[in-house]
Amino acid sequence: MKFLKTIIAVFSICAGIISCTGEKPGDEKTYSILFTENPVMVGANGGSVSAMFISEHEWTADAVSKWISDVTVADGEVSFTVEANPTEDLRNGKIRFTVVGDDYTQDLTIRQVGNTSKLKVEKTEVTLATVGEKVEVKISSGENWTPTSNAEWLNAVRKNSTLLELSANPNYSGDVLKAEVTVQTASGAEKEVIKVTQKADDAEFAGASTPQGREFVYKSKGLVSKVIEESAYMVGDHVKAFEMQFRNQVGSSISPYSIFIFEVDVTKDVTILASCSDDDPASIKKTDKEETILTTIRDQFYAMQNNRPQIEVLCGVNGDFCYGGEERLNLLHGIMYKDGVCLKDTFDGGAACTVFAMMKDGTARIMTQAEYASQKNNIQEAIGGRQMLISGGETIAFTDTRLEPRTAVGVSREGDKVYLLIVDGRRDSYSIGADYALLAKIFHIYNVHDAINLDGGGSSTFLVKDATASKGFKTRNRPTDNTGDRKLPNGLAVVRKK
Repeated sequence: MKFLKTIIAVFSICAGIISCTGEKPGDEKTYSILFTENPVMVGANGGSVSAMFISEHEWTADAVSKWISDVTVADGEVSFTVEANPTEDLRNGKIRFTVVGDDYTQDLTIRQVGNTSKLKVEKTEVTLATVGEKVEVKISSGENWTPTSNAEWLNAVRKNSTLLELSANPNYSGDVLKAEVTVQTASGAEKEVIKVTQKADDAEFAGASTPQGREFVYKSKGLVSKVIEESAYMVGDHVKAFEMQFRNQVGSSISPYSIFIFEVDVTKDVTILASCSDDDPASIKKTDKEETILTTIRDQFYAMQNNRPQIEVLCGVNGDFCYGGEERLNLLHGIMYKDGVCLKDTFDGGAACTVFAMMKDGTARIMTQAEYASQKNNIQEAIGGRQMLISGGETIAFTDTRLEPRTAVGVSREGDKVYLLIVDGRRDSYSIGADYALLAKIFHIYNVHDAINLDGGGSSTFLVKDATASKGFKTRNRPTDNTGDRKLPNGLAVVRKK
């Protein structure tokens, strides 16, 4: 940094101007030099500097301090270079002026400020709790700075010019996590690294042993008091299954629940098909003048697999409600589509009927009867349902609080994820069942946007492909009928396209 040259018009000694005179010992001659600044203040970053002086005599100049160099004198000006100050402390240096042809000297003091603009972080190591903790770290820098995290679970947010906030997603892994945050100046000249550790405290998760279980417990917001048993597994690529038996304690009241969930990504090579007896569309009747054929979901999936070598049936659940007995002849409450063909187009179950559909574009949708009327030409596969549980991300108001075995289906906002849920019931020591509010609460854990209730009670069936089981499929839940899996008109089969 160049100092402005000062033109001295009047050679008088005043405040801010220092005159130095001297007399060589044994000689009557006097030498004088007038510095416009003494000391000369320079910045911490260093660089080229110049200062003015006035004298009737000729002088040379040399650096006394090592961090000052390249000193030259010409026409009443001294120029020199100073190195950057690596410390935060003020330091003093000297340039020594010597009269040409004599040994008389005078010193010019160079004073350099400390490097307070250097990037500094208050903490280079931070430990975060398993869930919920935020830690603030003070940052000082002479220029703008940006934080970067090297892990998805670790959040580094610049709150203002002097404050960095570190937080982490809940640690569901069960292991202590380690990552780093790099704080770098805008010029890229300086950076500091903060090492971050996140704890893994199982006490936060009511005894859950899997990442999926820990996440479920945490997001359920008090639903789970104690996990009895859990299992998380992949049924196939893009299809996850999760099962949990747990207790919920409110005061002295303890309630047991057993839940079963499929999470299906339908953006890849996986989709959901409507199943029926013998995989035969003719088994579904449009009116109760003819009898809709009933078979177990296991038999429906087995027939579908045998009839369609181009797919692999992975898993699924039961479907729509139906009328029974001699009067209605197993008539479905709602509509049904199979392979893009409408098998039934009427809502015989009344105003409560709803629709789950796989559209021709591959996305999933939950629809009211009005929405169905406008979208029916775009449907590939569909079955009916009844009570709307969640609409547009909001839970519907319920008056029915009965606890029953339940089956339900939900979809994500984008229609790329489908969630098939079963809660077992009617067994006080195993699982008491669910009301509509509990189904909605579980779906909210998975950010479901729309959801409906399907047929439940003894119809609830959670089936998974298993080569060792009868006809290649195993019922993972506990249906309430003493005779085993109930015979039903239709279901939802999760399949992989080969």
